[in-house]
Amino acid sequence: MYVYYSRKKPFEELPEEMTAVWICSGENCKRWMRDNFTFSLIPVCPECNSEMVRGEKMLALLENTSPNQSRGRR
Repeated sequence: MYVYYSRKKPFEELPEEMTAVWICSGENCKRWMRDNFTFSLIPVCPECNSEMVRGEKMLALLENTSPNQSRGRR
């Protein structure tokens, strides 16, 4: 029998900034998505199909490098 011990590195702090997001307007739905990860001008919630509204959240920096990302939507 082998016993494996590991020393986990402490998580490094990720830089955060206010980020544009879309928030579901559904009464009982808490879904949201980053603006730069949507594929339409006004997204619909993938969970409940409600309209989504613009908002902001303090989130870790994350870059979308997908070639399918919509450009110039703002």
